[in-house]
Amino acid sequence: MTPEQIAAREKQLLGSWWRRRLESVPGQMLANMPAFNLAREMLMQADHRVLEIGCGSGSRLLIFDQRVKFRTVSAAGVEPSRRLATRAGRAFRDGARPLNAILADPAALPFASGVFDVAICDDLLRFLDVLGAQAVLREAARVLRPGSLLLAWDLAPAAGKLRWWQRLWLRAYRGRIASEKSLMALAERSDFAYTREANLRPFLWPPVPRASFIAGTLPPGWRREGDNLIPPDEPAPPTGVQPEP
Repeated sequence: MTPEQIAAREKQLLGSWWRRRLESVPGQMLANMPAFNLAREMLMQADHRVLEIGCGSGSRLLIFDQRVKFRTVSAAGVEPSRRLATRAGRAFRDGARPLNAILADPAALPFASGVFDVAICDDLLRFLDVLGAQAVLREAARVLRPGSLLLAWDLAPAAGKLRWWQRLWLRAYRGRIASEKSLMALAERSDFAYTREANLRPFLWPPVPRASFIAGTLPPGWRREGDNLIPPDEPAPPTGVQPEP
């Protein structure tokens, strides 16, 4: 991310007392209510390696940890803002939990390929242009194990009968506000094999809809044909061995 993009992110997330409060665990009750059920819905396990791309002050990873109780394998949060990464690291140390806050560019993740079981990317993509968002999604696909999932969400464009009200709120959240359809298409151009709508709700603050989607990598041997995911063919029996009836 560029310095200008990082500065815009810090201003939106830390620019006032209220916005800093929203970065706390209690504040997530308003800003990201679905996060309280995601650990169960994403089938997170205590020994999973979980990556949050754009972890902010670390509150969502702490919420996941409250549900899962991560053990020997830690979860990691990547944050491009030094101020936010510092806040996240302090929160993880104060809680004495196996969580790591890493200051890094989300478009150049400092991890080997195929090491994470689950990835989350939230409230980040709107700060990037199309090429930057695609670079982040490609990195997410690279560090996920085959068959793993990315869950992403961000502010959605104004739509529906209340679009005038949504536009009013979105004036305070500048950035590239993209639709769910366009984000899913971008993910499928960024090395993910398939996508589907996540339909996360409710988000109470700001009072505008979110674009949310799940993007998946294929397990070994699987392939995609149109909208269908095809499992690997049954292996042929060894020569000279008759298959069981």
